[in-house]
Amino acid sequence: MPKIVILGACRFEPYEVLAVPEKIPELWNTEKGYQIAFQTKFKTAIEKADIVLVYAPDGIGEHTQKDIEYAIKQNKRIIIIEKSRIWEAHYP
Repeated sequence: MPKIVILGACRFEPYEVLAVPEKIPELWNTEKGYQIAFQTKFKTAIEKADIVLVYAPDGIGEHTQKDIEYAIKQNKRIIIIEKSRIWEAHYP
């Protein structure tokens, strides 16, 4: 289980975490499970977010890529945290 610390200027507090990845029993890592999670949690969270942080230490998988593409369509700032680098996704 990854432990994530969000660092930022105290003048912006309080921070509100809108959604985190959680396994859906019996549907984990399936397209159906992804669609349920996206429609019930991540779509709204991405729409409400000011910034989208992507924690991807082992690379970006298919479902995470879909979320990134949706966030880009929503004109969100996207910061991607990988094992060896941190970078920002840019709009096409």
